[in-house]
Amino acid sequence: MRHLWELCLLLLLLLASQGQGVKALPTAHLNQSCRLTAAESATEPACSPELNLRHIQLLKRYMRPELDACQDFYAYACGNWRSVHKMGESAMSLSGARIDQRYVELFERLLHVPRSTEHSLPLYGKLLRYYHSCRALGKPRLRRYLEQLPHIGGSHWADLLAVLGRYGYHEHYVKIEVSQHNASQHMIVVMPHNYYLNLSLSGSIYNALRRHTHGQLPSLKQLTEQFKQLEQTLQELAQPPSGSSDEDTVSTYTLEQLQQELPGLNWTHVLHLQLGAIYPGSYQLLADDLPALRQLIGYLNRADARLLQLYSWARFLQHLMQLPHNPLSDPQPSFSASSATSCVQHMRKTLYLAMNFAYERNYYGKQRQADEHVIFGVFEELKQQFAQQLRLNTLGLNATLLDALLDKVQGLRINVGNLPRNVSDQFYEECVQHWRVGNDFYENHLNSLLHYYDHLAELERTEDAALRQVWFSFNHHGPELLDNIDATPYFYCLGSIIIMPYAYMQLPLYESQFWPALLYGDLANTLGHEMLHSIDTYFVDYDAQGEMRDYSDQLVLNKNYLKAVNCLNDSEHVMLNERIADISGTRLALNTYMKDPLERRHNGRLYFVQFAQFFCGEEADIYHDTGSKRLNYALAQMPEFAEVFNCAPGTPMNPVSRCSFW
Repeated sequence: MRHLWELCLLLLLLLASQGQGVKALPTAHLNQSCRLTAAESATEPACSPELNLRHIQLLKRYMRPELDACQDFYAYACGNWRSVHKMGESAMSLSGARIDQRYVELFERLLHVPRSTEHSLPLYGKLLRYYHSCRALGKPRLRRYLEQLPHIGGSHWADLLAVLGRYGYHEHYVKIEVSQHNASQHMIVVMPHNYYLNLSLSGSIYNALRRHTHGQLPSLKQLTEQFKQLEQTLQELAQPPSGSSDEDTVSTYTLEQLQQELPGLNWTHVLHLQLGAIYPGSYQLLADDLPALRQLIGYLNRADARLLQLYSWARFLQHLMQLPHNPLSDPQPSFSASSATSCVQHMRKTLYLAMNFAYERNYYGKQRQADEHVIFGVFEELKQQFAQQLRLNTLGLNATLLDALLDKVQGLRINVGNLPRNVSDQFYEECVQHWRVGNDFYENHLNSLLHYYDHLAELERTEDAALRQVWFSFNHHGPELLDNIDATPYFYCLGSIIIMPYAYMQLPLYESQFWPALLYGDLANTLGHEMLHSIDTYFVDYDAQGEMRDYSDQLVLNKNYLKAVNCLNDSEHVMLNERIADISGTRLALNTYMKDPLERRHNGRLYFVQFAQFFCGEEADIYHDTGSKRLNYALAQMPEFAEVFNCAPGTPMNPVSRCSFW
């Protein structure tokens, strides 16, 4: 009975809102059809009006319906966002914060309830010990990182560099890393010193070096100057000569060939030290710019070994401090214990797979079946519509290129939660079997990095096809991935996978029981956006298997393609690939759901206001414009928006001329 009264109250509130005039959010004649049956729904009944009406009431809190949607739709749909939420908070950041809180609740419960069933699984025990060691952190002691490094018999610069590479650091001198090459293969890559990154010798790093060397150091000022001179020399050796070609200089070599080309290093020894295996001379790897590598190795072999060692230690400490969410980089005011949230955020980056498993098992698993039923269904609709649009070939592409792009679209996959597909709990237990966790945070942090990068090296050299298939069914990304990449849905070009993180799989952006206008308003636009990234100006060259092709070289010869790009590229500050995905992804979603004029009339306003939720509060970053600019620009290109909101020609949201793309 209580639920009935709640539903009646919501209906009264929404009916009352209809009296606000044409600018209010209408709810009459909404399509209340449902993609879920009662058996598939996590709750009963499927797609309940109560859930949907409550969400609509939330949307109205964020709106300013007295404003003119045709002048500034962001202000209309998100105008009250800042009065409800703090500066810097967006729908995605709030969703991420809710997930952080669930992890904190899980670990605190496990700490205080030793009989919890999770304690029977070793993975939870290791996560809990890591969490406890992080919570116990006090004043930063960076020297502890250096003390944990294994002892090296000699003093050669490459030996220390190889040891640091085992923990994922490899940006200076000579870079050796294992990198994903395509949708089914990793490769060892050798590159020259990264001269774009330099050391900022802070007092904390200097003090760590001073204590680690028992005071045998020049002054901070002197050492800073020595490091600057070293970096200047390294840049001169690594930087291509002015006027040189921009062509890719990466080539495949056997280990024997690399040894012949660059005899200044014992490559078998260095690779063994960093990657833990003896590679045969016939083993293939990638190397970039051999002349620069030859110069660098020759110089480093002659340089002051002690200075090179100090510089490597300093760069390593800086790298660790700059990893996303290292709790040491933001110490508490009086060096009190690290906050629970800081530790969880750190663990979500550093222990990505184990943390995702815990979230799946404790929180998300019960809704997965319903979510995948809905999301995969919408995804297939969008793929079919996308392929249909490509086949129209409005740009006049040649048949070979068109077929390649169609293959890429058909090969797109989706992964909800970014976990390996079709594996058991035993798979995760085996994954963490050799991961060592104790009571010391510094040791635990390094061991977690060591565990991840050792696994990467093993994956690169394995010939087990079944194992490869599992590990390439998701993006097992490393601790360096920034929040603005993996906190929201994203297209992973090397695997042709759209990753849907847990943070997205909750209100206000998504709910499997949404009515169509709410479901397609965000989900279809989000999936459409990521699908269009597969053929945007950045990622179009990757084929369905993640191999690099020359598609962009062919496209720039097409005058229709260039005209479409130039229309969108209206200033030097445009994030062009994001604008392409915004415009074309929005078009794809509309073509999939809103083709019927009657559907637009009854559901259009709710659809567009729900679409706006993703952008409310979004700030600009290095990859994206502000949410307001992205939302208004994308919808201004859609005649359907102007139709739904009765925008007069020439208003900002109904411009005289528009851009279109795919």
